[in-house]
Amino acid sequence: MEKSYYDKNGNVIDYYLIFSIPRDADLDEIKTAFRNLIKKYHPDTSASNFDHKTEKIDLIIRGYRVLSDESSRMEYDRVLFGSARSSGGHPIIPRKRIHYSVLLGNLLKARIAPKNMKRKDILDNFGQDIEIIVTPAEAISGACAYIDLPARMLCPLCMGKDVHCYACKGIGRIHTSSQIEVRIPPHVDGSTYIDVDLLRMGPDKQTTFCAKSVRIKITIAGKGDLS
Repeated sequence: MEKSYYDKNGNVIDYYLIFSIPRDADLDEIKTAFRNLIKKYHPDTSASNFDHKTEKIDLIIRGYRVLSDESSRMEYDRVLFGSARSSGGHPIIPRKRIHYSVLLGNLLKARIAPKNMKRKDILDNFGQDIEIIVTPAEAISGACAYIDLPARMLCPLCMGKDVHCYACKGIGRIHTSSQIEVRIPPHVDGSTYIDVDLLRMGPDKQTTFCAKSVRIKITIAGKGDLS
């Protein structure tokens, strides 16, 4: 299940604080805050800090998806206010131990795939899209990882109907990222691969992942690998 409200360390993001709105804000207040934030951080407003603005836009879009959908917001509020964790008590893998292939890394960062490189090339040469490094203890007990994947969503400002929309530039869809939770089962070894079918776990009705599936390799860290 996609969880767009955890940061890279597994902590719950407070979207109400980011949007500067009260906890009981209605949909109109959420939309107004979203439009103001999109205008403020849109990369076209300035060429400086492009990477930072892109990350901020992704965060804002993810927050809008969560807060604007009634069922998603109810689940999010339960997690935020109750500090519930979906990891089931398993340790959460730090971001630095999640390694993306060149293709996925470029898609996430710049939304552009390396020239002439396809996902099949990655799998043929490296065998996986993502590598997760676990400690020997995590390999025995199991763990949880939150992975960002490139996605596309219907433009929430124009809903794909305005050719002059500044947010989607008339395309009708916005490039973003969505987060999935990957459970690493107990008693894995260095030959473990996890295949995730993304077609069966779309983030929401208006968002789709850019890839149909991802293959994850589990690597058990040796001495010195975690320094």
